[in-house]
Amino acid sequence: MSHYDQSFRSHRKLCLSIMKRFGFGQRVMETRILREVEEMISKVREKQGRPFDVRQLTSLCLANVILSMSFGRRFDHSDPALQELLSAVDDFLCNLSQALMAFPVLRFIPHFKKIMVKALNANERMLRFVDNNIAVCRQVRNYSPLWS
Repeated sequence: MSHYDQSFRSHRKLCLSIMKRFGFGQRVMETRILREVEEMISKVREKQGRPFDVRQLTSLCLANVILSMSFGRRFDHSDPALQELLSAVDDFLCNLSQALMAFPVLRFIPHFKKIMVKALNANERMLRFVDNNIAVCRQVRNYSPLWS
């Protein structure tokens, strides 16, 4: 059903080159994931069989894999900036309203207006984290973005 025309091939080639720049196919991802798995195992062992909420630990480890790929460094689990990012992502996802997506006119109703404001504030917090880390990368490593 798909057409593998010149446009498809050029997009595929672009995607593959971007993925290679991120380290796919070079065992780089495997080492990053294994490092986080080891960190997760050590955190679980620290609990010594006591019950705890595994969602936060899983979120931290997943975020660290993605952020280490994006920014080239791993964040400590107790880093306040990482905690703020995860809080912002959680707020954004909790305030994401299917009704607002289906019916944008609802944004003028006070209840949905409050939900939208919360989601936009969370989005700003996430963007601030990304912008701050891009600035740090540029300062510390004379970073040049992938798209330049």
